[in-house]
Amino acid sequence: MIDKVVGGDGIDILYHLGLDTSSDLSRFSDTRFVVMGGSAERAASWAEHLRQRFAPTLKSPLSPFGKTERFTMFKVGPVISASHGIGMPSMRVLLHEMAKLMRYAGACDVVFIRVGTSGGIGSDPGTIIVSTTGMMGTLEPEYELIELGERRRYSARLDEGVAEELFCTAKRLGIPSVKGATVGTDDFYEGQGRLDGALQTSYTEEDKMKFLRKAYEAGVRNIEMEAPAFGSFCLQAGIRGAIVCCSIVNRLKGDQIESTPEQLSKFSVDAQRVVTEYIERAALNVGSPPAKKSRT
Repeated sequence: MIDKVVGGDGIDILYHLGLDTSSDLSRFSDTRFVVMGGSAERAASWAEHLRQRFAPTLKSPLSPFGKTERFTMFKVGPVISASHGIGMPSMRVLLHEMAKLMRYAGACDVVFIRVGTSGGIGSDPGTIIVSTTGMMGTLEPEYELIELGERRRYSARLDEGVAEELFCTAKRLGIPSVKGATVGTDDFYEGQGRLDGALQTSYTEEDKMKFLRKAYEAGVRNIEMEAPAFGSFCLQAGIRGAIVCCSIVNRLKGDQIESTPEQLSKFSVDAQRVVTEYIERAALNVGSPPAKKSRT
């Protein structure tokens, strides 16, 4: 993906990460997985969870690397845990600079995995949804980006092999799970057809349900705010990418999130368990498909 260093004086500044190519980036060369979620708190909890599995003898507190104004990132063994903020624009900034960091560090065959929460479509709370492709709100399996005043569209398909491994992992762990398309929108309220926002909508409850049923029939199993941008970026960059989300509400049954804090915490832990189990098996090359050469 990157053939040469770009930037003034031969230095590429990864501004939002707080890193640049004038420093020694070789400490990232053994990275095999980049796990990302929305919030800084989630990145930190993920890092602590990973430490228990990959660095149990490490006694000192985990500290984030780089700067933390935009993103929070930790490295634990072969894994980077990072926050990407909310929505596609924020996440794409992280994806660009993280992909370049992996390339400059000499990391090979890195798998990017987004882990998060989502509104299920026919998927009850607690269900793990492993994405097969990202979709725009139009239910097209693409991502649209405006470049130099022109609309460009890119396929948002995700890696089939990684998706299948993650799905089988969830099944082995006995966690309710499905595979399907994931819609990503630019908004949490009208963009996702909700009726509980602050504004009067142009659509009715009947209109909403008609759209959600149409999405389900098209193979969609959840809706969030990142999938098409994530899928298209990974596909363009030659990165094996996957998305694992837990459902926190079944949109076919309502808009409000009614699960208790304890239930929501368990849902997030289940998603962590699935991804951690996959990472451990992949790191040991147990039951994992042969790695494809990545351009990161």
